[in-house]
Amino acid sequence: MAASSNDSQGLKIAVAAFVALSVILGVTTYFGWTYYGQEQVKRLSAESKEKNKNDELRKYIGDLDDLRKMIGARQEEMDPIKQEIKTESKKIDDDLQSIVAQINDAIGKAQAAGLTGPEIDDLKTKAAGISSAYFSQPNKTLLSSLDRMKELLKNIALLNNAVAINYTRTKRSLEDADGINKSKMDVLAADFKKAKDDLALEHDNHVKDRQILVTKTDELQTMNAEQATKIAGLESDLKQTKDDLSKKLALSQTINRELRDQVEKTENVLDRPDGVLTFIDYRTGEVRANVKRSEGALPQMTFAIFDRDSPGLPTDKPKGTIMLTAVGETESRATIVKTTDPLNPFRLGDFVYSAAWSPNEPKRFAIIGKIDINRDGVDDRADLKRMIRAAGGIVDFDLPPPDVGKETGKLTGRDAWYITDDRPPLIPPSESERKQYQTETREYFTRKSEVLREARENGVRPITLEHLLSYLGYDMAAPVVGRAEAVDMGTLQRLMRPRNKTATPPAPGGTADDAAAPKPADDDKPAADPK
Repeated sequence: MAASSNDSQGLKIAVAAFVALSVILGVTTYFGWTYYGQEQVKRLSAESKEKNKNDELRKYIGDLDDLRKMIGARQEEMDPIKQEIKTESKKIDDDLQSIVAQINDAIGKAQAAGLTGPEIDDLKTKAAGISSAYFSQPNKTLLSSLDRMKELLKNIALLNNAVAINYTRTKRSLEDADGINKSKMDVLAADFKKAKDDLALEHDNHVKDRQILVTKTDELQTMNAEQATKIAGLESDLKQTKDDLSKKLALSQTINRELRDQVEKTENVLDRPDGVLTFIDYRTGEVRANVKRSEGALPQMTFAIFDRDSPGLPTDKPKGTIMLTAVGETESRATIVKTTDPLNPFRLGDFVYSAAWSPNEPKRFAIIGKIDINRDGVDDRADLKRMIRAAGGIVDFDLPPPDVGKETGKLTGRDAWYITDDRPPLIPPSESERKQYQTETREYFTRKSEVLREARENGVRPITLEHLLSYLGYDMAAPVVGRAEAVDMGTLQRLMRPRNKTATPPAPGGTADDAAAPKPADDDKPAADPK
């Protein structure tokens, strides 16, 4: 039984301990579950907050990635992204400056090439203002930069549109001009084709003509060769003939010169008279001759009178000289200038002769060498030329000494006389003067010899100065006539007026003055006393 009591006690203790432990366990469990529940709430709240933060972080990271993708950044961290954005912004600024400069340069070139329109200048000014505002903005952001770039691009688009419109207008005007030019070019092309065809046809014709000419040329060359052969033979014959004729001519000229020299040594040079005396009046000193105005006779001309029985003209000494005062159609009146021999006066039929004049043709002279008329050592060729011209002659050639003048004219076979003066001067030069003169005039003497030889070969007759002067009526003893200061024309005409105009008509074969003049007993006596 005691054992049963002990077992109940123990059970009670065990139950009490169990209940106490159960209570403690329940309380502990209660408080444990209560704390667990609070902690669970806290944990759930913290997890919710952490989840929210993670969601926000993921959203931020996602937004950051989206923003980075939208920006185009290659970096993932914020600071590198910012630095990359700054770098790219700087590049954009540099490119924008370059683009604006290129646009301005392109527009300037286009305007220089002919681009016109006020809208071009306006848009260019706006683009410059926008770019200046963009670069000068102090707080520049990405959005403001994009806005400025949008405005700039809009202005550039408008500028391009204006340029395109201007280009379109220019293109249309050029197309119109091209159309006009094309039509003109078509006309020119047609004309060119026609000209080309004409040229081809003309070329073909020329080719044919050339072939004909080549054929003719070949024929002519053949004929030319034949003619050249004939000409060579004829030239050879002509040369031989010329040589033979030259030899014969030289021989004939030599014989002619020898015969002329022989004749001139023994006889006077023969010439024909220019007229005859038809009336003589020694009382009035008047004569008449049958020289006429139609033959070229002029007043104041001087003639030499030679005897009618002279064997030839001119002789050494004429009977005298006369000077014409009035020239008519049938005869001329003259005054007696000089009578050489009073015992041999003029007679009817005496020859009238002029060395410088012949009917219908003046005589031509060549003056060679020094001419000293009065032998005073001074050349007087000017006076001789005046006397020859006054007598009706012509001086064709003149070869003066070097100290007097230069050679003039030309010596030809038409010349009738060549005049020389070989008389020594009255006062001979000294030996030194003569040597100096000969030294200085060596070429002159050579030329003088050539001219004399040429004159003889051409058949020009020589005449000495003293003979010519006597034929021209020059008197060595006559005083030198000075210059006339005044002329009384009335007295001169009265002196030159012919006399005996009221005389009776002349007998047959004579003149009116022949009837008034005393007749000589025969032809050998003068009509009146010359004194």
